Amino acid sequence: MQPKDILAISGKPGLYKVLNTTQRAIVVESMGEGKRSAVPSSARVSSFEDISIFTYDEDLPLSEVLNTLHAHLKGGDAPNSKEPHDTLRSFVTEVVPDLDQERVYHSDLKKLCTWYNELNKLNVLPFVSEEDAIEADAEAVTTDEAPAEGEAKEVAVEEVSEDKAASEE
Repeated sequence: MQPKDILAISGKPGLYKVLNTTQRAIVVESMGEGKRSAVPSSARVSSFEDISIFTYDEDLPLSEVLNTLHAHLKGGDAPNSKEPHDTLRSFVTEVVPDLDQERVYHSDLKKLCTWYNELNKLNVLPFVSEEDAIEADAEAVTTDEAPAEGEAKEVAVEEVSEDKAASEE
């Protein structure tokens, strides 16, 4: 799953997967429950591809921060969002050292940890880049279409053996 397919909808808890978009609505499915619903196009919807975290140098894409968290925690869980402010801030600062301390609020840290834990529980992390996903799909297609070199030879040998056995009888 790509970050562009994951949505956060203002006023609705949890994360959503994009199923279809129309001019008037976005059809989404709750990632946790699997329930489908239509969200009006006037709703405040944020794609994970468009969300970034403030740092002192440049803004980091959310997908990159989540991948860094996943690598840092070795696939484990992040602190609970109900942890004290100092605990959450020190944890995220440990993972993203140049985090802009003034522009990243406590509510942002809570969302980051909650989203990470939810995506980790669903085995969506780590995200792969779109180029890597395209390459993996291309490799899967080429290996599915053509049999391996050894397999083709075995089939040919078996056919010759059967023809030979029939002619001997």
